[in-house]
This record gives sequence, C-alpha cells and structure tokens, in this order.
Amino acid sequence: MKKRRNKGLFSLLKLLVFILVLFVLIAASYFSYLYYFKKTLIISPLGKISISKASLISDALLKNQISFNSVEIASDSSYMISLSEGGQVILSSSKEITPQINSLQLILKRLTMEGKRIKKLDFRFEKPVLSFE
Repeated sequence: MKKRRNKGLFSLLKLLVFILVLFVLIAASYFSYLYYFKKTLIISPLGKISISKASLISDALLKNQISFNSVEIASDSSYMISLSEGGQVILSSSKEITPQINSLQLILKRLTMEGKRIKKLDFRFEKPVLSFE
C-alpha cells in the first residue's frame, strides 16, 4: 500500500515538474520572440509621440516662415525653440500648438517692425510672457 501511494505521489510530482518546465520554456520563447522580432521590451524614454510632435512643430514653424535653429523637448514636456535671430521660445505641451505658433509669428512680426529683439517668450502661461534683450 505504501508503494502505491509513493508511486502516485512520485508521478504527480513528475507531472508538476513537467508542467513547470513547459511553462518556463513557453515564457522564454515568447520573450525572446518579442525581444528579437518585435523589440517591444526596449522602451524609449522619449516615446514616439514626443518625437513626432517635435517634428510637427518644426514643420509648422517652417510653414509660418519662422527661422529657428532647433526644437527640443524640455524636462517639463514643454517645447524649447531656439530662434535663428537669437532668443528662445517655450511652447506649452498642454495647449494647442498651432495657435501658439500663430501668436509667435504675429509677435515676431510686430517686434521686427518696432526694431526690438526678444530674449525669451514663454507660452506656458495664460498670457505669453515676453522678455527683451
């Protein structure tokens, strides 16, 4: 009677080990498939949306004939634009980009007519904050 009980326990133990090994092999295969073919395990800190948003801003600036050197993403998720004539513009990521760029174009035209140059223009607030050189 003890031999039968030991045999039953031993075969149950063998079955559990087999299921565990099978699970580990399937999980390893799945993760290696994701790593080598899908590359989803590597997550970019910037993300695809941020990169495409910066290129959209660059395109909108070119479309509005605003000359700039670079568009960067700041640590607070705002966009920092370095203007060609000097000066820096900060766009808010929580607001629509197009109206901010349209306002930027209008402000730059008006300041050019007045002969003034900006040092910093910040659109993150309710009303743009402007500082001169």
